Amino acid sequence: MSDMLQTAGETIKPFVPQKHLPHLIKTLYGLTVESCEELDSYDDRNYHVTVTDQSENPYISHPSPDGYVLKILNKMQSKNPLLVEAQHAMMAHIDKKGVPIPKLVKNLKGETTSLEKIYHSENITDSTPFHFYLVRLMTYIPGETFEGKATQPGSLYNIGKLVGRLHNSLEGFHHGFFDTYKYMWNLTEMEHLREFLGGVQDEKRRSLMVEIIDAFTKEVVPKYDKLTKGMIHGDLNECNILTHDSPGQDNVPQESRVCDVTALIDFNDVVLSYTVFDVAICIAYMSVKCKEIDQRDVGGYVLAGYLSERNLNSTEREIMKVCVCARIAQSLVMGAYTNYMDPSNTYVLNTAARGWPLLYLLWETPKPEIDARWNKIIEEYEY
Repeated sequence: MSDMLQTAGETIKPFVPQKHLPHLIKTLYGLTVESCEELDSYDDRNYHVTVTDQSENPYISHPSPDGYVLKILNKMQSKNPLLVEAQHAMMAHIDKKGVPIPKLVKNLKGETTSLEKIYHSENITDSTPFHFYLVRLMTYIPGETFEGKATQPGSLYNIGKLVGRLHNSLEGFHHGFFDTYKYMWNLTEMEHLREFLGGVQDEKRRSLMVEIIDAFTKEVVPKYDKLTKGMIHGDLNECNILTHDSPGQDNVPQESRVCDVTALIDFNDVVLSYTVFDVAICIAYMSVKCKEIDQRDVGGYVLAGYLSERNLNSTEREIMKVCVCARIAQSLVMGAYTNYMDPSNTYVLNTAARGWPLLYLLWETPKPEIDARWNKIIEEYEY
């Protein structure tokens, strides 16, 4: 197993006193901070930073009026600068293909990342604990995350469509680092989810997790050779999709408006895997979020959008329900375990309240019924 797989018993989210960030940004990027707001993040630290219009950085002639996102990577990924280099190569490739994503910003040394000593206390003394974390800066793209938008069918279709565009843009991309890289959030690591089941206190829920892991091992793993292999985003949730209302909806109530996708953000979970997993991950998170329509129909709209850009083969369609449930299970187990290890990290429980009821609903709905629902929706978009 790669050391990039989180081990049970370890908390990896950085400790970062916000007081130190203006000095860090000034020293690394030659920019003067006006405001700094922490953004939600699972196991890293992300900050939306606005700066003055003055720059001491030769690579930043005109500071962005929208600001930047400062990303401080977790302990595990900070140990692996080659991973960040590979991620940046992939982002540059996507950017050239015209898929909207944030752009990397060079520091005063002309580098897109650096390893920095971060003290764990506001008051620094000789005995203050610290850790070295990888730091990078990206452009901030204005827009609302899909988290705050209504989950309308047209919006789900547009999201699926952009996921298809993303996968098309990644064809032909290769970076040797990803050939051997393993990551705990890759669905190929489902078997290792058993190591974290101690975070799930309820016995009935724990039994459901075991059932889903067993099903994935039996129904998906033996079919890997029939799946399309490629780079995936790995975390297509509502917080990583920026949106704006589609034009011409001024008289439409907010809760009924359809969204277009402004950009995809947060490429921290990218991995060489199977493209069907990315689609399943997207369906999983959109289903958890959905309150406006039957959650079991969400997959149909996402698939309709995706299939307008790119095909899925019969095996990929066949395993989709199990993969969707596997991702929800993965999120619930890892969220429960991470919160158990670090009770202050409540962000990791975001999926739980709606995720558990949804998982039971999907798992107990027969696969033929799920397939029929999805296929009916897909057919409506094909005519």
